[in-house]
Amino acid sequence: MGPARVTFEVPPGTLQLKMTVEGSGAETLDSETRELTVPDLTGPQTLLGTPGVYRARTARDAQQLKNNADAVPAAGREFLRSDRLLVKVPTYGPGMTPPAVTARLLNRTGQPMNDVPVVLGAPAAAVALIELALAPLAPGEYVLEITVTGSSGDAKEMVGFRVTT
Repeated sequence: MGPARVTFEVPPGTLQLKMTVEGSGAETLDSETRELTVPDLTGPQTLLGTPGVYRARTARDAQQLKNNADAVPAAGREFLRSDRLLVKVPTYGPGMTPPAVTARLLNRTGQPMNDVPVVLGAPAAAVALIELALAPLAPGEYVLEITVTGSSGDAKEMVGFRVTT
């Protein structure tokens, strides 16, 4: 069985999510309960959704991931220098004009290293796409800072990851 994703709709507010991992004999191997806050995506504020981080090992992989709305994000945050990261970020804001999205790479101490180009999808999709080649980076820890600016304010998400050899 390959990678899978589970989606479900819930109303805005606080949610308790209980996850249980079962073995092949239906015995419980592990369980965890998390409390999540679900934002109101229909409200007037400018928001970023949860960034999906995808690993592309070749240029062909990257192109396929860009065009595949059903691709499953990478579960881990440790990547090889030969990988390319694709980060898909849903954006939300009032009106028909998509908000402006910027991204920059930070080092492990939070100091800016450089800006990273962002491509905005079609207005109906409202997804920002960030592609980052890891080859120029030394092994270590980094943060991708993603900022959205709209008529109703700004929102920011941070995506931490590790580059290995």
